[in-house]
Formats: sequence, structure tokens, C-alpha cells
Amino acid sequence: MFLEALFTVLTLLIIGLVTPGPNNITCITHSAVHGNNSNYNLIFGMATGFVTVHFIVGLLVSSLDENSIIFDVLHYFGLLFIFLLSLRIFTLNPSQINTKIETHSVFELMNKEVKNIPILGFKTGLLMQFINGKEWAFVFTIMWLALEGFGGGWLGIILITTITTTGGVIAMFTWTFIGGRLVNIVSDQKRGKSVFMTLGALLFALGFLLLIRGPQLL
Repeated sequence: MFLEALFTVLTLLIIGLVTPGPNNITCITHSAVHGNNSNYNLIFGMATGFVTVHFIVGLLVSSLDENSIIFDVLHYFGLLFIFLLSLRIFTLNPSQINTKIETHSVFELMNKEVKNIPILGFKTGLLMQFINGKEWAFVFTIMWLALEGFGGGWLGIILITTITTTGGVIAMFTWTFIGGRLVNIVSDQKRGKSVFMTLGALLFALGFLLLIRGPQLL
């Protein structure tokens, strides 16, 4: 049970951190303009937001009755999210990665003068997490599918939060310092396609295994 839950958490964590999203895109663009050291407070704010979102979702999930109809509904909602995400990742076009980063960056670097871009700090990193729909969906899915496998209750919430927040912080610093190289890899037509197809297939396999298991906690 624990190993299955750990595999679920790590798989979803890797998918979430490798694919472009508000947090890693912001780290890349902010460090490109203001330098790598400017991201420390921003990432600290992100980490605080990670923890807050995890605790909110974890407490909500742990309060649900396993025998209720809501349990079944939320289980299949989580599976639907996994399958849709796996399909989206599997079909990602690497050549569009640079365009997406430029278009969806909170800075819109192509349309602003560098001198007009503010230095973002703790507050921005924190508040970003509450409007980041991708993060809420990921955290909910992780907590829903793996909380009991980590012991449930406060213990499970703390363990999962520790793993995902640690991984998230490491990833944000990685995107900060070598983000340009990572973008070059995933935007390459051959290498990027292999990365996305592998991640998409892995996520689909996870969803399929959870579908076979049925609406029961790991």
C-alpha cells in the first residue's frame, strides 16, 4: 500500500514539475531578467504556498467518509484528470514550448521593456499558488489517491507535503539556474517528443492501474 502510494505521488510530482506551468515559467523568466539570486524570496513564497495548499486539500480529503457517494465521485474525477493530462502531455508539440513560455509568462517579456518588469518576492510566490489551478488539481489528486497509503490524517498530510514541497523547491531552483537548457531539451522536436510521450504513457499506465483497483484508498 505504501509503495503504491509513493509511486503515485512521485509520478504525479515528476509530471507536474517537468511540464511547463506558472511556477517554473515564472522562475525562468524572472531569473533571466533580474538574475538567479532574485528568485530566492520568490521560491520561498512558492514553498509556503505549496504547504498551505497541501494542508487545506489534505484536511478536506481526510474529512470525507470512504463509504459516501462523494468518495466514488471524487475518485473518478481524479482518474479523469489523470487520463486527460496524460493525453495532453502525450500529444504536446515540442516546437510550441518556447512560444507557450513567452505567451503565458506573467511578464510577457516580448511586449514589455525589461526595466518595467518588477522584482517579484515572497508575497507574489505565495499568492500565485492560490490562483494556480494546475497546482490545486495536482494536490487534490495526489492527496485523494495516496493519503491513506501514507498513514492518513495529519501523518499522511505531513509526509506527502514534505515530499512534494521538497521536490517542488528543488525543481524551482533547477528551473532557475539551468532553465534555459531544460527548455532547449523539451523544445527539441526529437528529444522533447520522446520525453513527453514517455511521461504521458507513464501517467496513463498509472491511471489504468488505479481504474482497475476501483474506488478504494491506496
